[in-house]
Amino acid sequence: MSAINVTATANPNAEPKAGTIVIGTDDTYPPDEYTNASGQLLGFDVDLGDALGQVLHKKVIWKPTAWDGIIPGLEANKYDAIISFMNVTPQREQQIQFIPYGTFGQVIVTKANSSAPITTLNDLKGKKVGVQIGTTSEDAVKKVGGAIIKEYNTFPDALNDLANGRINAVVVDESVGRYYMAKDPGVFKVAGQPFASEPVGIGLRKNETQLDQQLQQALNTLKQNGTYNKIYTYWFGAPSK
Repeated sequence: MSAINVTATANPNAEPKAGTIVIGTDDTYPPDEYTNASGQLLGFDVDLGDALGQVLHKKVIWKPTAWDGIIPGLEANKYDAIISFMNVTPQREQQIQFIPYGTFGQVIVTKANSSAPITTLNDLKGKKVGVQIGTTSEDAVKKVGGAIIKEYNTFPDALNDLANGRINAVVVDESVGRYYMAKDPGVFKVAGQPFASEPVGIGLRKNETQLDQQLQQALNTLKQNGTYNKIYTYWFGAPSK
């Protein structure tokens, strides 16, 4: 179910062309972007991207892409932009440019019945911690030192291992952590408070001046007319700050 009256079209073989905008996304990241059991592409970023397309009068074509290849795919012209809840970091800004659209924190997720004293990053020392490879969550855990890091291709894989007791915790974006806590309240809980709030942004190739200006103006329109807050509230339960 979409927060707004838009239709997401997923076409892995599509190429950018006039009148369309092709967007790369990692569709394993609910509630931000995911493919449901019926094959529908859903999520906060999906609604946002489709709304941007409506403002620009362009057909949006979604191209699901594995996270570890999402920036190389953009650089190889497989799509026009990335909308995949990607944190804006200095390292990524060396490769691509960004249009920030929100600021979100990260959280530690543990089993709901866990008695381990885990509420902060320092509590992860000596613990088995799951992260998605190539994410800022992984970077945050590495900075702690002493944690036993287990890398996963997707966060659902990490959370599955957590549910089955193979690891002690998962570090993930707050939106994802709270989604899974609400989805499986007897299985997961968010431990402690959010940390390391960082901007997330639309990724573009360097020097894509025209598309950058178009998307920035469209984003401004969505924020001014209330559509952005409508999407945000639908997926996250509270207006954006």
